[in-house]
Amino acid sequence: MTQLHAYFNLRNQQAFQRLLDGSSNRGQPAGPSTSGGRSWNRRSPLSSSAFVDVNARDWLGRSVLHLAASSQEPSAIEYVRLLLAHPDINVNLPDKENHWTALHRAAYHGNVGTAVLLLQRPDIDTSVKDNEGYTAYNLYNSTVEGTQIDTDDTRLADLFTWGANRNAALGLGNGDDRLHPEQVVIRAADGLSVSEKESVEARFSPIHVQQVAMSKLHTVVVTAEDRGNLRLCGFGSGGRLGPGQHTQYSLVPLPQLTQTIIAVALGQDHTLALSKSGEVFSWGLNRFSQLGYVIEPVTNASGLGRSEEPIQATARKVTGTLKNKVVAGVAACKIASACWTESEVFTWGTNNGQLGYDKSAQPVQVLPRVVTKISQPVISITITDTALACVLATKDVVVLCNDGHFKVNFPAHAFPSEITAYRPPQAINNASIEKITGCDNVLAALTSNGELFTLAIPPPTGTGTISSKTRNVIVPQRVWALRKKFSAVRDVALSTDGSIVICTESGHVFVRQRNAKAGQGTSAKAFKFQQVPYLQRVVRVCANETGAYGALRIDHRPSPIEVRGHLLAQDLAEIQPYIQLSCEKDSRRPLPTDRKPCEIKNVVDPEFEEEVEDITIQHDIEQLKILCSLLQEIRQNCRPGEEASFFGTRRVAHGPDLLVQVQRTFQFPAHRVILAARSTVLAQLLSGGPALRDHGSNISVELSSAREGSSKHPVLSFSGCQTISLLLLLVYFYSDNIPALWDRRVGLAVESDLVQLKIKPAQVKLDLHAFAGILNLPLLAYALEAPVKRMPASSMVRDMQRLFKKQEQDPFPSHHLLAADTTLCLGDRNIYSYSSILRARSSFFADFFNDSDWTANRRNAADVVVMDLKHLRWRQMEFVVRFLCCGEDEEMFEILESVKSTDELIDFMFEVIAAANELLVDRLILLCSNVILKCVSVNNASSILAEASHFHILPLVRAVHEYIALCMETLLESRMLDDLEAHRIRELSSFIRQKQVEKYPVSRSDVLVRAAMETYGPWLASQDIPQPIVPTQRFGIFRDSPRLSPPGPNKRAHKLSQTSPPSSPSIRPEQSNRLNAVLPADEEMFVMDDVVASSATAPNLTAFAKSDDTDTQSKPASGWKAVSSTPKMDMRAIMAEAQSTAKRTAPGPISRVPSGEGSSVPQRIIPTTQHSKARATKTPSGLPRAGADSPWRVPPAPASLIKSPKPSVVATSASGAAPGGASTSVLSSGAGAQHVSPFTSPKKNSGPPGMGPVFTPSKQTTPTKRSSGINRVS
Repeated sequence: MTQLHAYFNLRNQQAFQRLLDGSSNRGQPAGPSTSGGRSWNRRSPLSSSAFVDVNARDWLGRSVLHLAASSQEPSAIEYVRLLLAHPDINVNLPDKENHWTALHRAAYHGNVGTAVLLLQRPDIDTSVKDNEGYTAYNLYNSTVEGTQIDTDDTRLADLFTWGANRNAALGLGNGDDRLHPEQVVIRAADGLSVSEKESVEARFSPIHVQQVAMSKLHTVVVTAEDRGNLRLCGFGSGGRLGPGQHTQYSLVPLPQLTQTIIAVALGQDHTLALSKSGEVFSWGLNRFSQLGYVIEPVTNASGLGRSEEPIQATARKVTGTLKNKVVAGVAACKIASACWTESEVFTWGTNNGQLGYDKSAQPVQVLPRVVTKISQPVISITITDTALACVLATKDVVVLCNDGHFKVNFPAHAFPSEITAYRPPQAINNASIEKITGCDNVLAALTSNGELFTLAIPPPTGTGTISSKTRNVIVPQRVWALRKKFSAVRDVALSTDGSIVICTESGHVFVRQRNAKAGQGTSAKAFKFQQVPYLQRVVRVCANETGAYGALRIDHRPSPIEVRGHLLAQDLAEIQPYIQLSCEKDSRRPLPTDRKPCEIKNVVDPEFEEEVEDITIQHDIEQLKILCSLLQEIRQNCRPGEEASFFGTRRVAHGPDLLVQVQRTFQFPAHRVILAARSTVLAQLLSGGPALRDHGSNISVELSSAREGSSKHPVLSFSGCQTISLLLLLVYFYSDNIPALWDRRVGLAVESDLVQLKIKPAQVKLDLHAFAGILNLPLLAYALEAPVKRMPASSMVRDMQRLFKKQEQDPFPSHHLLAADTTLCLGDRNIYSYSSILRARSSFFADFFNDSDWTANRRNAADVVVMDLKHLRWRQMEFVVRFLCCGEDEEMFEILESVKSTDELIDFMFEVIAAANELLVDRLILLCSNVILKCVSVNNASSILAEASHFHILPLVRAVHEYIALCMETLLESRMLDDLEAHRIRELSSFIRQKQVEKYPVSRSDVLVRAAMETYGPWLASQDIPQPIVPTQRFGIFRDSPRLSPPGPNKRAHKLSQTSPPSSPSIRPEQSNRLNAVLPADEEMFVMDDVVASSATAPNLTAFAKSDDTDTQSKPASGWKAVSSTPKMDMRAIMAEAQSTAKRTAPGPISRVPSGEGSSVPQRIIPTTQHSKARATKTPSGLPRAGADSPWRVPPAPASLIKSPKPSVVATSASGAAPGGASTSVLSSGAGAQHVSPFTSPKKNSGPPGMGPVFTPSKQTTPTKRSSGINRVS
């Protein structure tokens, strides 16, 4: 494991970046010095910078880029950025396990951001395959369900063409060749744009393609239109494109052909078309009698070719033997044509021995003729100038050529001949052929398992019969073997010079062309398949002899978003004020809309439990239960003979402004605008019209003004009816539904309540019939005619539209009962509406109108609430108002005359979403999202995702995420995701990982890990697992060496290495802090960091010990000026402390003490007691002792030379320092060591002469703690 691996595993990004920066700057020339002749910033030629191999692998064969590309942590992409910025990075480096590159790993783990960064590299190679033959895109497609097309239905396909365009065969509008595929845009048949009155889908949905066929001189496209669904381009001479001789570079319709065409076949100069009814049409040049009928030559036919050539400029039906025949398919070549039914094959044209009958007896066949040599049903036919090949219903191939026919035997498996594999009897038979096609003298056969064979047809012989030698020449050659299921061939087409275009099951397109390197080596193949870039999800391909290619691509169509939220009737049903107050009376009773169906079942008798499973019946029972409970509460609170105003003058929820009274006893609050909108008769009555009376039922309705001391709202009085009948009428007005009290299933469920309230269901139904007649409610009357529950047709949207349009065209005066009480002031106009409707449809308005202080401050003199929405315009607010006030739904967006293009439609929908989002109209947001989702394509998916995420439309975001996930290869290859923000990329990656888990729920999830942790968690917690250790490198190996010349007085001292000990013993004198005062002012910046170090944590390195020789003491080491930082000491105190030592303490245990960053050095722990301090002042037989911080180790002397220890003290001068500022060797109890210079002779001891101690210097690792002064190296 390298340092980069360790830093990445520890997620130490700063150290990771420093290591990469130091490695990436290696070898760069130093810049000009700006330090006045000093070279502090210039690298020394002896210095060693850190070398980091960014492509190094760990023990599993993975580089750091592999690990970062696989990581799903958000911080991993930053490591990828740092690695890609390094000049030595190899983005195509494979690992040793699967041969996966970083792009493979990013694709497999769904790291879209990493994949985007890798694809931005110019040296990325997307064609690298792993050990199993998967490219990075193939690997990704295998992890997400739906990336491969699972249907052959081409009714929703788009046409892409590329290649040579010398014969105007591409249909792209000009004669330029195309290196990469481009989409062919097909216009309407009449050549004009679709009318603005048409639906949005009809105007902006592209015309899809069912089939495309190419010949040498023209191209024909079969579209998915109902009629007139042919488009042509190419050379117009000879009647190929119908009347006229002009060359058409764009696809144009064929005039006078209105039938629905399902298949076409092209020769060089003519076209065959098969209609939906099984009829064959042909047109073009009939030079070889290939049209199937006789054409009289036309003289002086200017504009249609030479006068002697027969030309059919318009489509003409082929009859003769095909009369009353239902043709299943057609085929054509330059000189002949063919078709087949369920049981017969027909051919006509010039006979070269391929038409199925003797060419010498019948060289030209004008009318279709049955081929008797083929007696079995046929499913596919291809014809060339020399051969006709048929795929029979048995999946065998029969070839007709040279007046003979034979069956082609295909090898069943691609196993090597030397390997004998067991095959069951049914597998030994011939390979199953699905399709056969041809060009010139080459045929191509496609097997059912996706393998591809080619057959070379020999030229015609003069004998007229086919020999056994000819049969042996036609040997199928396998050109595409099945390796993986996704690489199986789905469709194939041939071009000239051996070129083949195929599409695979994965939707990729490959073109086989002649290899330019063929013949240069023994391993070079003559032909080579190359993948066509920027083209995926292809189901059909085509080609012609000149090198033009076409492909049909099926784009993914996202599923529509589920539109949730209430319609207008559902919202108005929730503001029924009488029901709200009834539920408010008993806080334990939930609102009707809050009751679940499972709760409703509990109130029904068990005998009828199965019948009430119908949701409408359950809802009716619930509503009737609440209404009956309401009547019981009113009667309990009403005194005899007193008017039963249950609500009194209290403030009622949802702002009702009308009291509905029945029998002059019971009063219920209501909204006048809802009653006026639902019934035009009530609207006239509220506008001051006369009272209403039904003489048959004696029911009357009249309006009275508010009375003194009572509610200030007007009263609408009903008489001659039951109270429950009026409540049911109000329920119909608010909810567009009438509870069927007369239905046996409903009546039995509430029978006890009806008996208690003395309610007769028959009389209730009669009252409702009378209401429907007197109030002009025909839909209600129709619903009442049935003896059981019948849902009335919805009319609320129509009623609200009528009221809103009347208010817009002729506003009611301010004193009118139906005058608008709310004004929405937009930037370009004012909108007059009703607070009751707005509060029911939007929680935004409901919260405002429920605040009495807010509404009081915004009411004008006419008692109208004015709302300032001037930042909005009527263009987008029109649909918001139509949704809120009129109840319109998705039908609003069927016709949009102001929108001119798809991009403009998407922008407009987001404008409406912005207004709806501000007013908290969630359902309208989902409706607009469905319109946008129909327009999603590869070109706009990224921008739609950004806008949807901005408005936080989660359903639309998920739908676009799914589209991008299934079309990821196209988007990545086309660089469509480069402009997405980082957090959008992270959200997309998270969604893709969820899709991967859905496909592989075990291997992609942590199910196994969680199971293992539950079982072995305690054992794992007890294990001592080492943490990653960052390996150190020998930075500055020459910089810290004592062999370097000492720095001069004007040179900066290099910092000590903190990562590893020096490679040789380095003895450094400590620079006193007093030196700072001597340094110039501009040199203080270099010693600032060293001064901060504390002497308590960093051991000081003392000066070299001097000999007693005064000459030696007065001469410092060569090149050095010894500076002492040792303080003065009282030697008497030291001697007294040394004499008080009783015995030597035992050495402490070995411990590991940190010695620099990232490393440790074994040292012995010495207890810091008084005895240990005293022992530090004693040396056996006067031997000098090396200090704890000294890099020198003194070997022990022989036992015979060691005598009893005596205190030995080295005297100092009176001043305590040697001349020249150098201090003498001092035994310091604080330092606990004696520093001895190896360049001075040791002090003589009192032992026997000639038996002095021997000093052997050896290397010892020293702590690299920084001293408090400037370190000098000797």
